[in-house]
Amino acid sequence: MKIAIVGGHLSPALGVIDALPDKDKIVFIGRKYALEGDMAPSLEFNEITKRNIIFKPLTTARIQRRVTSHTLPSLAKLPIGLFQAVKYLREEKPDVVLSFGGYLSLPVGYAAKILAIPLVIHEQTLQAGLANKILGKIADKVCISWETSSHFFPKEKIVVTGNPLKEFKIKDLEFLFTKSDSSLPLIYVTGGSTGSHAINELIESTLSDR
Repeated sequence: MKIAIVGGHLSPALGVIDALPDKDKIVFIGRKYALEGDMAPSLEFNEITKRNIIFKPLTTARIQRRVTSHTLPSLAKLPIGLFQAVKYLREEKPDVVLSFGGYLSLPVGYAAKILAIPLVIHEQTLQAGLANKILGKIADKVCISWETSSHFFPKEKIVVTGNPLKEFKIKDLEFLFTKSDSSLPLIYVTGGSTGSHAINELIESTLSDR
């Protein structure tokens, strides 16, 4: 089976990817850069390419809940995102598209619908993200982590799967203790996706030079 995976929530996507049989082929559609105007590679780009999985960068509009000066320039990217998504799916010919929410999932979800490729979406939160609320209307199946989000989607499509977790081993943190200077205080900060970028910048700005 060939699976196209897309979405802004990387941790559950990695949980699924790492649990899939080796015989399954995967193509990942996501953001190459974490933030606009910042050339630092995104976490998803690093994690996906590290696994030798095909990575397709997508440019599309962010979902904005209120109108700002960035709204029109952002909306102008919607056709670009849909065109890219259709192109990628036609090239890769996946058997199914699996979406983990976020603004990137919208053009890919509609491209799957246009090309008659089965679409499965996954909702991680107690409520439901805006992108998943929209895609829930056209998805073939809706996987949810919590019963509380069931009323956002058509009942006949819902499957309660829970939230896929990436395997984590304490040895992954050993480098913190083996390479750090024991005479200095050690602070371990955990953040997710673009949230970690903001945390890193905040921590860096508050550290002294010594």
